This record gives sequence, C-alpha cells and structure tokens, in this order.
Amino acid sequence: MKVETARLLLRPFTGDDAENVHVYASDPAVCRFTDWGPNTREMTEAWVAEAASVGAPAHWAITLKDDAVGTGGRIPAGTVVGGVGVYGKDRAPMEETPDIRELGWVVRRDLWGRGIATEAVRAVIDALIDSGDITEVHARCRPEHKASAKVMAHLGLAHVKRIENDIERDGRVMHSDLYALLVGE
Repeated sequence: MKVETARLLLRPFTGDDAENVHVYASDPAVCRFTDWGPNTREMTEAWVAEAASVGAPAHWAITLKDDAVGTGGRIPAGTVVGGVGVYGKDRAPMEETPDIRELGWVVRRDLWGRGIATEAVRAVIDALIDSGDITEVHARCRPEHKASAKVMAHLGLAHVKRIENDIERDGRVMHSDLYALLVGE
C-alpha cells in the first residue's frame, strides 16, 4: 500500500529504513514533545523492525520523491524523512475503534517548516477516508508544541480539549491537547 503526493511517497517501513529513521529518532529536538526517544541505534532498529512487520496503514514512512536540501546538505530522493502512525481512539489498537483513527507524525528537523507533515498527514487522512467507515480523525500534541497545532489547523482538525497528565516521560508528566476532524462535515 502506497500513497503519493506532489512531493512525497508514503509507503510501509522496511528493515532497510533504520539508518534514515535514526536521523530523526535520535534527535533530542525532534523527540522533545514525543513520548519516546531520543533513541539509541538499537531502539530505532527494533522499532523499524516492528513497524515493518505491522506495515501500512498503521505505520507510514514519509519518503521524498525528489532530492531536497537540508541543513546537513543534500537529502536524496527515496530517503525516509519521517513517519505517520495510525492508531485507534486514545492510541488503542485500531480494531477497538473501527470508526475513529488517531494519528501521530514526525519529520526530521532539517525539513521542518516546509509543509511536509501537513502534506503527508493530509494524504493519510484522505486514504483513511477513502478506505471506508471512518467518522472521526484525532490527533494530539503538547500544548507548547505550536508547530504541531498549526499542522492540525491546516488539516481542519479543531481543538477539542486539554488532556491533563496524558503522558509520563523521563519522570515528567505532560499534558496534551486533543484535536478532531469529523469526517463528512
């Protein structure tokens, strides 16, 4: 299963993606607002193996259709530069809430601000809607993560509520803001 946009190809992860994934999964700035990372190489390799075994639509690798330039230089076409995860409501398994999907995404830091997350997540939302009986799409971000909130606004997701003490990481409790898109409205 693959989804193509103007600049991106979204596809299932493969075992060969670990090196590219580790570029962002080991970056403290990328992981600042997540409930994972920064990863060791072993953690990234284990996650990629798991994501590859599950495949799409649960885990989508965001790859470039054309070369791009990041802060570190040229990024070749085909490079995995991020990912989109698809879950059930409240990050439960998808089969528990077949009509609601919650999305999470990440893009490597040297490509931030270029609309890649918005383009990739829009494509996944469209693919989910086209596939069937989805009535709602949810996403959440930390209240201080203004860039993710901006992506959600661009996608038409509306702020629903603040979830207090949503995630614990490194002994620190973080709140989340939940956003939703009602399909067909």
